[in-house]
Amino acid sequence: MSPDRDQGQTRADGQDRVHGQDRAAAQDRAMGQDRVPANRARMSRGRGFIQQLVLLVSLVLLWLMLWDSITVVTVVTGILLAFVITRVFYLPPVVLSGRFNVWHALVFGLWFLYSVLHASIEVAWYAFRRKAVGAGSVVACDLRTSSDLVLTLIADTASLIPGSIIIDSDRAMGMLYLHFLDCDSEEKVRKAKAQVYYIEELLIRTLGSHRDLAALRARPDPLAETEGGRS
Repeated sequence: MSPDRDQGQTRADGQDRVHGQDRAAAQDRAMGQDRVPANRARMSRGRGFIQQLVLLVSLVLLWLMLWDSITVVTVVTGILLAFVITRVFYLPPVVLSGRFNVWHALVFGLWFLYSVLHASIEVAWYAFRRKAVGAGSVVACDLRTSSDLVLTLIADTASLIPGSIIIDSDRAMGMLYLHFLDCDSEEKVRKAKAQVYYIEELLIRTLGSHRDLAALRARPDPLAETEGGRS
């Protein structure tokens, strides 16, 4: 065999190896790209399962609190009702932020206990003092959060503090409307709004998303915006 033919065969073999390596690399990249959506799908399914589990447990706990009893019957009926409710009735998905700050949760818990105690004494005093209770007011609060979960927790927390109750909410606009007892002056209205915004801040710092934290930094004082002309 001539040297030229040997060199040509060697070059052909080298080109075949290069093409083979390119094809193998392309196949590896394709397989890697296929694995990325698969991994994301598994993560999405896992997150959805956790969210459904949290919802089921919450409904069971609510059922137990309504009965004020923990027995085999109440636990089993609670699980069955929670399963039926989540399968038969449409519920908007509860999107979890994926973060939870223990320190801010502790601060929120202590502040909530103090606020409930203080407000309870204050409302009880209204029943014994001679001076008439001032007129109540409906206060609108433009929240910074975009989370349905945080909005619901804000409404529940404000309603559990004596003297205030949630009466309406606008999910699309992020507005809460609350009625406050003895709120017949601008100063008292401002104090009522400040309480709601402080609840929002504590809950965002506890379990809000990074988007909510950014909104909190962008709007640190909503009351100042209201005074400046923003409703």
